[in-house]
Amino acid sequence: MASKKGTGLLLSLVLMIGLTLSGCGGNNGNNGNSGNAAAPVKSAESTETTAAPETSGNKEEPEDSAELEQVELSLYLPGGPDKDVASVEQAINDYLKDKINATIKINQLSWDKPADKVNLMIQSGEVFDMVYTWNFMTNAAKGAYLPLEELLEQYAKETKAQINPAYLQAATVNGHLYAIPTEKELGQSVGFAFDQAIVDKYGFDVNSIQKLEDIEPMLQTIKEKEPGITPLFMNHTDSLHWFTAYPESEDLDGSNEIPTLLDYKTMKVFNEYDTPEMLERLKLIRKWYEAGYINKNGATDKTELKDAVKSGKSWFVYGNMNPTSTNDWTRLAEKPMLIKTLLPVQVSTKSLQGSMLAISRTSKNPERAMMFMNLIHTDPVLYNLLTFGIEGKHYKKVAENTVEFIPDSGYNSVSSWMIGNVLLNYLNKDEDPRRVELYTEWNKNSKVSPVIGFVFDSTKVQSQIGALINITKQYKNTLFSGEKDPEPVLKEMNAKFKAAGIDAVINELQAQMDAFLAAKK
Repeated sequence: MASKKGTGLLLSLVLMIGLTLSGCGGNNGNNGNSGNAAAPVKSAESTETTAAPETSGNKEEPEDSAELEQVELSLYLPGGPDKDVASVEQAINDYLKDKINATIKINQLSWDKPADKVNLMIQSGEVFDMVYTWNFMTNAAKGAYLPLEELLEQYAKETKAQINPAYLQAATVNGHLYAIPTEKELGQSVGFAFDQAIVDKYGFDVNSIQKLEDIEPMLQTIKEKEPGITPLFMNHTDSLHWFTAYPESEDLDGSNEIPTLLDYKTMKVFNEYDTPEMLERLKLIRKWYEAGYINKNGATDKTELKDAVKSGKSWFVYGNMNPTSTNDWTRLAEKPMLIKTLLPVQVSTKSLQGSMLAISRTSKNPERAMMFMNLIHTDPVLYNLLTFGIEGKHYKKVAENTVEFIPDSGYNSVSSWMIGNVLLNYLNKDEDPRRVELYTEWNKNSKVSPVIGFVFDSTKVQSQIGALINITKQYKNTLFSGEKDPEPVLKEMNAKFKAAGIDAVINELQAQMDAFLAAKK
């Protein structure tokens, strides 16, 4: 738990506008050819362009790379799988030889339940090195990840020196650092990215959208006039669960699968599925389903939102948005997109945990893995190779510091928001050159959580949490796809939550929250 002094420091750090960060949503803008100059970056305090940090793989390494035995490191990330990963791996391996004498195996997990795949690896004791952190706090509490504080101090001094300490605080559970977060934007918001051509065609006023219900007239128009487009496209991972029915609350566990929220007004933890607000939200979705706005297979469809928009099956995507989402989604959907955020930008422990890399407890080479993680936070050449591929093959330069993807090149799914330090990016040709100013304004307008720094230690309720997650997965897609009348489904779901021990989880969360708040006084 944080002390009063520690929490005050954390708040100050979070509110530092000088931190210039990037965001989720596939914001790649890098150079991947190890012979090219590093990308320029801008200071948040200035619009002047300054040189990118020098390649740092051998600044203060504990050993000379020539003295290190060669090892292979495995890296598990979401996305793809891309067809041409092998050539990127080879380019990275050639580059790493003189840095840390390691090779890398990039394992891309498609968005078809990647967390479940990693959980199976963890449960079976599979040997692997680095992994994108799904269900971070649950896995950290049960010992799936190695503590990193000593490894960070010894093998990643440069990263430790530059990263905002708020990120490290958010990745700390029960006194131990279990992941290294991506250096990106501080806060998160949720909203829509609309197909600009459709918005213009029908004169939709997207700025008038203040709440989820406000999109209903637009859905009706699309239903009546665009028979080839699904008014509200859903898939098995993306539904309206993104839009909370409780804007004055916070998800404390970070997994989106444990049905508990903290009410800011009362500072009490509650079951979000056992409230009138949730019932009304799900009734609205059911209404839209019955009106034919939602695809009938929304609970099971595996088409990614970007691909649905790209193919003309859908006209918008939804989810977490960031300062550069307009360009991010324009690139991903391959057509001009228009962004509208619906919820305030919020800085929370969860947002700071938004994308992180951990080292598995089964790793045979944790020291070398930390050296690699240090490089992707400090070395623009390696970072660009990993997130953009090879120049001339996967992307091309269109200006000194601006690049664009080559269509169908076979490598474009390792997005910069997933890993490392996004300030090492080149600009994508469609990206706003005012990127740094956009980030600064975004952070300035972010709403800081009243319980920033709180990290739930779920050790005492691991079995209950596992059962609750399974129940949520059983019912969530059905409820949010609108396929069934939500009232009896919620009744059945909540009965199972009760039997699985949700009260014990709520009580444990509440006790830790009360202690956290008491320490702040």
